[in-house]
Amino acid sequence: MCSQTFRRYLLWCANEHIEFRIPELMSIAQMFNIPIKWIDKPKEDPYVILEMQSEDDARKLMSRSMLVRSCYELWGQGDTEAELHSNIKSLPENLTKPHLVHEKTFMVRVESFNKTLRLSEKLKKIESLSYLPFKGSVNLKNADTCLHLIEYYGLHPNLIPEAPYRIFLGRWVVEGQRELIDKYSLKRRTYIGSTSMDAQLSFIMANYAKVQPGEVVVDPFVGTGSILVSAAHCGAYVWGWDIDYLTLHARTKPTRHSQKQRTAGESISSNLKQYGLEHRYMDVVVMDNARPFWRGIPYVDAIITDPPYGIRESTERVGTLREPKSNEEGTIQQTSAPHFPSKITYSLSDVFRDLINFAATHLVIGGRLVFWLPVIREDYHESLIPSHPCLELLFNSEQVLTVHSSRRLITLYKTRHPQKGETAIAQVTDLTAKFREKFFQASLMTKEERAFMKSRFPRDKRGQGLGYRLTEGKVKVIKMDAATM
Repeated sequence: MCSQTFRRYLLWCANEHIEFRIPELMSIAQMFNIPIKWIDKPKEDPYVILEMQSEDDARKLMSRSMLVRSCYELWGQGDTEAELHSNIKSLPENLTKPHLVHEKTFMVRVESFNKTLRLSEKLKKIESLSYLPFKGSVNLKNADTCLHLIEYYGLHPNLIPEAPYRIFLGRWVVEGQRELIDKYSLKRRTYIGSTSMDAQLSFIMANYAKVQPGEVVVDPFVGTGSILVSAAHCGAYVWGWDIDYLTLHARTKPTRHSQKQRTAGESISSNLKQYGLEHRYMDVVVMDNARPFWRGIPYVDAIITDPPYGIRESTERVGTLREPKSNEEGTIQQTSAPHFPSKITYSLSDVFRDLINFAATHLVIGGRLVFWLPVIREDYHESLIPSHPCLELLFNSEQVLTVHSSRRLITLYKTRHPQKGETAIAQVTDLTAKFREKFFQASLMTKEERAFMKSRFPRDKRGQGLGYRLTEGKVKVIKMDAATM
């Protein structure tokens, strides 16, 4: 079951954002220098089995995890009940004895995934564990030792087997940080907008970036500051900038259905004050990310951002399409009147090129850049991911948006400082610039074309692709281009 220095743990995960589980756990483990041995990390099943050196390491890992519901010290597992009980009986006594002593109360709970069990069935399963030498008394509310017998019946709600695919018995150790999803819910956030980042995803991004107390975290497309809130909760000092003056000063149209106008108390700083994090808030600045005015030195520990895609929010930068007026002598005319910079379209390629170049210059060595990259799913290839000689790709996780589009959470980390001439050589493909155009083209698809696209890129309530459930050879593929629209 366990090596001499490592103990085996079962992590029962939330059944959502499944591509984000392993990268999040790896990032947290690196953050706390926790050595991990991966035993079982299935692609779709809602659990992970790994080995760690101590229960303290397990608690550290769970102190930041958003995608793990509960952590158990694994006492046994099997495809059948007989295999499970045989596995449990072979456990070394030094693993179980400290938790079954007379001084400790206990309880046994039976849980099932994707199937509802009757009370009589649960009692029968509890009685099957009667060979365990419990010496303490039963306490169903606050037991010292809580054993959980978990039966896994697969993912398909309409094809539930008679017997479970897998059975586990584990001693409950600690819960993950799922309660933060409700605590920081946008439903009760003081100031939100149409593109405010979901609380759970904001925390996942902070974990990807390995945000730790005392670090400096920036968001170059800060919006309403949702990412700053999560980073500040993790102990970082946060600040950011945005070109949209109205958003930074909470003067945009309210996005809540019942709200007619903004209140005086709405602001980014009030969001952090709402959670007692105002001491972590540095400030926000109205600035064009295409023309940053910061000194070219590395001072940022992490950059976490969600750039605008041009769908719900426009992509703009300071500029003009007009030629400057000249006088008869050929010199550009100057005016003493106040100048209000005009704005032009900020292409997605330029957005990511400027973001990557900024990260290469201003991140410290080992600092991470975490950002969302929107893609058309049939066009996607790893070559679309922006790159830079000073940055190395760590993680690339997909979140499905529609049947034809998704966004990928990209994590890059800085390996070295740029040499002379390397400060502005980020590589970004032209396909990225065409995302908005293709996104709206897809809305013109016929019913038949949409059905074919669903068969190629299916998705369920978890928002993840279910290609692993498709039978090869039964999927018809159509290319989405202007001719088919």
